[in-house]
Amino acid sequence: MNVPLRVLIVEDSEDDAIVLLRQLERANFKPTFLQVASRKAMETALREQVWDLVISDHLLPGFGSFEALRLVRQIQPDIPFIVVSGVIGEEIAVAVMKGGANDYVMKSNLARLAPSIERELRDAESRRARKRAEEALQRNQQELEDFFENALVGLRWMGPDGLILRANEAELSMLGYSRQEYVGHHISEFEAEKGGTDEVLQRLRNGETLQNHEMRLRCKSGAIKDILLNANVLWEEGRFVRSRCFSRDVTERRAAQAVRAYLAAIVESSEDAIIGKSLDGTILTWNAAAEAMYGYKAEDVKGKSSSILVPGSDTGELTEMYAKIKSGERIARYETVRVRKDGRLVHASLSLSPIHDPSGKVIGVSSIERDITARKREEEVRLKLIEELTDALGSIKTLKGLLPICASCKKIRDDHGYWQKVELYISAHTGAEFTHGICPECMHRLYPEFAPQR
Repeated sequence: MNVPLRVLIVEDSEDDAIVLLRQLERANFKPTFLQVASRKAMETALREQVWDLVISDHLLPGFGSFEALRLVRQIQPDIPFIVVSGVIGEEIAVAVMKGGANDYVMKSNLARLAPSIERELRDAESRRARKRAEEALQRNQQELEDFFENALVGLRWMGPDGLILRANEAELSMLGYSRQEYVGHHISEFEAEKGGTDEVLQRLRNGETLQNHEMRLRCKSGAIKDILLNANVLWEEGRFVRSRCFSRDVTERRAAQAVRAYLAAIVESSEDAIIGKSLDGTILTWNAAAEAMYGYKAEDVKGKSSSILVPGSDTGELTEMYAKIKSGERIARYETVRVRKDGRLVHASLSLSPIHDPSGKVIGVSSIERDITARKREEEVRLKLIEELTDALGSIKTLKGLLPICASCKKIRDDHGYWQKVELYISAHTGAEFTHGICPECMHRLYPEFAPQR
């Protein structure tokens, strides 16, 4: 199988060039070649094309192998350069080799050319492969350096004793220290709670990998950062070389979680039913008071339509309210009737508010619902009592105007001209009733024997 070979021949004799090409063909090469005999032509050829091999005569008119070698090493330094000459002394041959030539072959011994070319091509490929590997390694090192220094999370290396060996910009920026103030110091100098770093180091020495380990570090400003730490150890032959630590600042997230937990506790401990719904009325959240008010457990209603609380599934009311909510309107103390799980009706006072996302878009409904059934019942009782009192007052008869009364027997003449006893007349015209007794004056006058002495 003929091996393709791009060869640049530096030779002023066409016959010698043809001999070289035939030698290559006999060695199973399929050469693509260009013959040049001047410095300018050779420089042009080197700049316009990549060559696998340069074969150069030692002496050319105004040009020679030393100058040709310098051009090659300047423009395509990795390709093999072989000197093929009819007359070359040992000293010159040594000088050529020291100058960077890969080999020299006498024209009288061209049988050595093919083995020399094969060897040099293998060596050249090995050099190229090694160079590619070195370049790849260098690129990887540069990429790792870039990754370490410019990662968005804090990175640091620590020795087995807790000494900080290296830290990236994110780690330094997170805590506010300069590189000199942080690197070379013990991690315990920055802990906010004593003993936390001792636990981390002990677990790493035991071969553990830490995942989302919580710790607190003190910033240069004095502020405390809540940190989530992921860390493992680089071991070499059982020796703890260094730990690799990834730090994430979760201070704001922790604060937000605390606020959310506090708000959730308020919602859960509220005596009012607090229900979160999507804009289509799907129930998303359901607190304990809602369970007590309607009889449904949270798992029974989450994901279901809030229409299950409307008597007779009359959703027209809900549609109208949700339309107002979508436009950003609030509905305060709206009184309506709802139905419990057991079918009993509940009078409810509703306050509905839109829920906004960070951009201000309405994404849901917050409904605060209060059971006012007892209040409604009290109002009904009060209204009924008022009606009864009104009726009773309407039936009360009153006395007014001029009443004729007898000066002797004290009887009263009614509207029809009849004379009646006073007590009968008053009983007939008022709601008053009489009981009979005797006053002290009458007792002495009528029954002196029973009257007490004055």
